[in-house]
Amino acid sequence: MEVFKLKAKYDRREFIKASLKYTSGFYAAGLTLVGSGTSRELKQNLRINKSDPEPGSDDFTQENKAEKADSLLRKYHNCCTGIVATFAPELGMNEVLAARLTRGMPGIGCSGNVCGAVSGAALIIGLKTTNEKNCQDLEAQQKTNEIIREFIAKFENIYSSTECREILGHDISSREKYNTAAEKGYFVRCPKVVENAVNILEEQLAKI
Repeated sequence: MEVFKLKAKYDRREFIKASLKYTSGFYAAGLTLVGSGTSRELKQNLRINKSDPEPGSDDFTQENKAEKADSLLRKYHNCCTGIVATFAPELGMNEVLAARLTRGMPGIGCSGNVCGAVSGAALIIGLKTTNEKNCQDLEAQQKTNEIIREFIAKFENIYSSTECREILGHDISSREKYNTAAEKGYFVRCPKVVENAVNILEEQLAKI
């Protein structure tokens, strides 16, 4: 038993030496060791250049949200899901539920009507402005509607419409027409539409 105890003690010493060695390397790599007492964590400084946005800043967060929305758009093939699944987790909804909720929303069932990026933004504004205390309050609903109308006005300043068929420049109101639009590359416009919607939505949410 004494042999095993000595070996364990030796192993712990070697582990501590190795830990100290690599911890010094963390500082060189831009990592900061933070903590008090025996509780410690590593926090990485993500800025490569001093001009890069600091983690937690508005620019850094917005860039991540735009990128996440684009990724989710491609994952679910749905512009509305891209918007809602990006913002919903911080408002109490998980990604799967967001995908289920928005399944039929792009162009409202691909009929060519309201763009999914717009309807998705409206859903998020509704989630952000509504709670158990005001969900039956007509005045609170009117304030939510005002924020949504502001979003729509800014969106229309870019695209002159909120209609999917107008933004795409192609009718998608049947499976055949949808497939034709896909084959001709009309949907390549969607990522930029989602990006612009995210940027406008961020502005609106910041006012709430």
